[in-house]
Amino acid sequence: MHSMTERFTDALHRIDSDRDVQPMVDLTGDDAQLVKLDEHHETRGKDGAKTFWEDYRNVFGDLETTFTHSVVGEDSAALEWTSTGTLRSGKPFRYRGVTVIEGDEDRLTGVRTYYDSAAFLQERAGTA
Repeated sequence: MHSMTERFTDALHRIDSDRDVQPMVDLTGDDAQLVKLDEHHETRGKDGAKTFWEDYRNVFGDLETTFTHSVVGEDSAALEWTSTGTLRSGKPFRYRGVTVIEGDEDRLTGVRTYYDSAAFLQERAGTA
C-alpha cells in the first residue's frame, strides 16, 4: 500500500494545484466507494470519483494540502492532513482532517474522509 499512498498524495496535489481530477480517477477501482464526512456525499466507481473530486475542489479558490502523518498497512492507509487556501468567496481558511484509503497497489477500493467542518459552517453563517 506504500506506493498507492504516494500515488494518492501525488494525485491529490494535482487536484489542488491544477484542478485535474483525472489522475485520481485513474487510481479508482470500478466498484470503489468514496464517502465524505457528511453521509449525503457518497459515490461509487470511476464516474463517482470524478464527481466526488470535482465537487471537493469546486469548494475552494486556492488550495494547498500538506500531509502531516500517515499509517500504512497492507490494504489500507490513514493520512492526516492540513489544507489551507481560500474558499470560492475569497475567504481564507485552514482545516485539518484524516483520509482513509483502501485498496492494493493498483486500485483504490475505498476513500473515506473526515474533517473539521468549522471553516465551512462559518462561511455559510457569514461569521468569522
